[in-house]
Amino acid sequence: MFAKITLVFLSIFLVACNDKDDSSQQDCSMTPCTQNFVTITVSVKDVSGKAIVLDSYEVIDTQTGENLATDFNGEEYQYSKEQGVYPILSDANRLEYQNKTTTLTFKGYISNEEVVTEAYEVGADCCHVSLINGNTEIVLE
Repeated sequence: MFAKITLVFLSIFLVACNDKDDSSQQDCSMTPCTQNFVTITVSVKDVSGKAIVLDSYEVIDTQTGENLATDFNGEEYQYSKEQGVYPILSDANRLEYQNKTTTLTFKGYISNEEVVTEAYEVGADCCHVSLINGNTEIVLE
C-alpha cells in the first residue's frame, strides 16, 4: 500500500515539476521541411465565373496595420492578377508568423472604390504559412 501511495505522489511531483515553457518559440533548427514555396491566394470572380481584375488591393495585418500586398507587386505576380488571383501571404513572411496566428484583411479596389473586403486567419509553422480560416473564392455581383 505504501508503495502505491509513494508512486502516486512521485507521479504528481514529476508532472508538477515539468519546467517546459509552452509559451516559448518552437526550435525549428532540426525540423525537416519540403522545398515547396507556399503562397496563399484568393481569387476574385463575377457570378459568371469571369476573373475580376482589381486596380489595386491591400492585405492588412490587423495587429500591426502593415500592408503585406506591397510584397506582391513584382512582375512575377502580374499574370496572376490578370487571372483574378491575388496572393495574400507567402513563405517569405513565414518567420513573422511562425508559431502564431493573425488576422489579415484583404481589400480590393476598382476605380478607387472598395469592391471587396474579406478577413483571413493565417499562421505559420516551422516550414510554411497556412490558411486557418477564410474564403479563398470571392464572387462579386
